[in-house]
Amino acid sequence: MTKISVIVPIFNTEKYLSECLNSILNQPFDDIEIICINDGSTDNSLDILNDFKSKNDCIKIINQENRGLSASRNVGIENAKGEYILFIDSDDYFEDNVFEKLINIAESKSLDLVIFKLIDFDDITREKSRYSYFDLELLKKTVGDKVFSYEDVKDILFRIPVTAPGKLFKRELISDLRFQEDLIFEDNPFFFELFFNTKRACVFDEYLYCRRIRNDSIISSNFEKFSDVIVVYNIILQIIKKYGKYEEQKGKLFHRQCRDIFLRFSQVPEEYKADFFSKIKEDFLAKKEFYEDDGTLEIASKRSREIFDRAIESETAKEFELSIEVFDLNKEVSKLKKQNKKYDKKIKELNSKPKRSLKNLFKHNKRI
Repeated sequence: MTKISVIVPIFNTEKYLSECLNSILNQPFDDIEIICINDGSTDNSLDILNDFKSKNDCIKIINQENRGLSASRNVGIENAKGEYILFIDSDDYFEDNVFEKLINIAESKSLDLVIFKLIDFDDITREKSRYSYFDLELLKKTVGDKVFSYEDVKDILFRIPVTAPGKLFKRELISDLRFQEDLIFEDNPFFFELFFNTKRACVFDEYLYCRRIRNDSIISSNFEKFSDVIVVYNIILQIIKKYGKYEEQKGKLFHRQCRDIFLRFSQVPEEYKADFFSKIKEDFLAKKEFYEDDGTLEIASKRSREIFDRAIESETAKEFELSIEVFDLNKEVSKLKKQNKKYDKKIKELNSKPKRSLKNLFKHNKRI
């Protein structure tokens, strides 16, 4: 059996594809298959793939009409023969000696899942920058280098990176799972489904994957699909219920849902906000009674509750957005006031020290 299947979805990435494939082929580990799904590319991506395949037997090319990233990954899973699976986007690249490191830890600890660190790099300057989400600091603080499962990290479940890249999967773990097609943010439901089935996971504390940041990526150029985040969280809700974890996760799920929905809403240009807002309002109204009955609204954080209530009560997208901006500003003002009180207290203490010293000096002189 092949040890690793590397799944590479490709759509019009001729500028980056060679770097990506070379980062796989140049690894000092040859027990691999590289499954390249050409998702209807209209540039020279297929020519580049054919050229690489002519020199490397481990490359398998699958051509299909454009169906999107999720469909391409699903085709990769269906065709993978490796004991383990890695995903890489075709504009990214691996660091050196990745496969050997991951296989060593996976086999030495009998792991289903290895989570490793990603680092961003600028498409133009190539400058690398760390993003706290992918640094795994909270996860490392919670479990260190120990083998863990859901029960060990349930308090930080929504702080674990959900991206398909950045993980080595045992193929048995995900062979029956599929990404949600026709959605963006599709990594989220996939991660929660697989994680509830993961018995043995571990953190590998090294940056092994370099993620290209460019202005024309799928996420940054697909604003009309940002409202998919609402659908994605409804799917996550059903997954968490399915595995009987809803009661212990409902507060955190509600917080994360409200936070991410407002975040994506705030990121879209003005022409998309009205439609996005109407979908938020419709979804929250449909859930209001459910959240009231199960006590979620009583334990919700102030900001999450504010987002939820204002979405229902606001008449327009602008009113909704401004109301949350005002809430955030008031919170910031309150925080600054508390800081100022601490500083004022400190200044008074510092000012009083010379006065006390002088007073003591006068007393001393008087005694003399």
